Amino acid sequence: MIPQRAGHNDIRRNNLELVLRHLATVGPDSRAGIAARAGLTRATVSRLVAELIALGVVQETGRNGGGRAGRPSTRLELGSGVLAIGTEVNVDYLSVLVIDLAGREVLRERSAFDASVGSGACIAALAELCRRTRRRLASRRGPAPVVAGLTVAVPGLVDVAAGVVAEAPNLRWRDVAVAEPLRRALRLGATPVHVGNDANLAAIAEYRSGEWAGTPNLVYITGEVGIGGGIIVGGQPLLGTRGYGGEVGHMNVMPDGPLCGCGRHGCWEACVGLNALLQSARQRPRGDTPPERKIEPLVKRARAGDARTLDVLAELGRWIGLGAANLANLFDPQVIILGGYFAHLGDWILPTAQQALEAGTLADAAHTPQLATSTLGFTAAAQGGAIHAIERVMSDPTTLLALA
Repeated sequence: MIPQRAGHNDIRRNNLELVLRHLATVGPDSRAGIAARAGLTRATVSRLVAELIALGVVQETGRNGGGRAGRPSTRLELGSGVLAIGTEVNVDYLSVLVIDLAGREVLRERSAFDASVGSGACIAALAELCRRTRRRLASRRGPAPVVAGLTVAVPGLVDVAAGVVAEAPNLRWRDVAVAEPLRRALRLGATPVHVGNDANLAAIAEYRSGEWAGTPNLVYITGEVGIGGGIIVGGQPLLGTRGYGGEVGHMNVMPDGPLCGCGRHGCWEACVGLNALLQSARQRPRGDTPPERKIEPLVKRARAGDARTLDVLAELGRWIGLGAANLANLFDPQVIILGGYFAHLGDWILPTAQQALEAGTLADAAHTPQLATSTLGFTAAAQGGAIHAIERVMSDPTTLLALA
């Protein structure tokens, strides 16, 4: 396709984004400061800022000294009245997290939930959690916030365009519509509803706000009943042709190995998923218990130096490292981040995992990716979902006009 000349609306939209990105990166600044750093005229910045204030995405927050001719200048920052909601449906919990344009957390909630009750009941429970969240937002002082978008993270293959979960073995979902039923239940109207894979969204959260934020090449591994992967290459998510990329839990690492939830044998998930660990530790999992509660007995025994528990965790680390080596050879990331329940066991699984990673990676030890545990907790996917919704506004704040 031959590139087309940018029109007035394209230039305006680009400049609006430029101002927002500047405030998001630099922090509060004056009109003059934005003009100087962004390479725009002061008159242009003044027009852009007026439009952004009218949209509610920028606000004036006082005056700074040091303006032109010694006069104080008005300080501008990203507004707090535009919010995004990220949610997650997982095997044994539901979660929600709300952020504002600056990425500041407004509220979060997670509740135990047994997803085996079926897709309809899951969506209904998620809708109720979202209603409770919106009531809490509405009860805050000040003008009612604008919800820029809602994202649902699901552990499975997602048809993003249709808002349909094509396959989620651990939820026992197949061809389940999520976006439209949720939109109707919450009466969201024109508010965008997005459905995405949990690991892909969690990887976005790690890239934007985790301990390794800004690392251009990273892999995030979910540590849940299911094992998924989110891959960031050159600062962009690697999703594949249909958005199905990253299903690393179904790499075959043990031919004729244990049965996986997908119906195949020997998947990585069947070796390192939460249920696999509990089975090795001779614990019976409950579907209505949060993951960290399920592993509490193991953590206590490991801290007490129980030999059998330490052996189980060392073996878990070895299998993690084996799979991580495959990913290192494929994607050459700078870091492989272990999320979910793995983060609670880092002291015991990282040493053997790093050894297995180095043994299985073609590159020498000095160039082997680092293994690290996530600091974002079990709301990483929901956080990534909220960031996804905020990005839409940052890229084109005029989309908020449809929500007025």
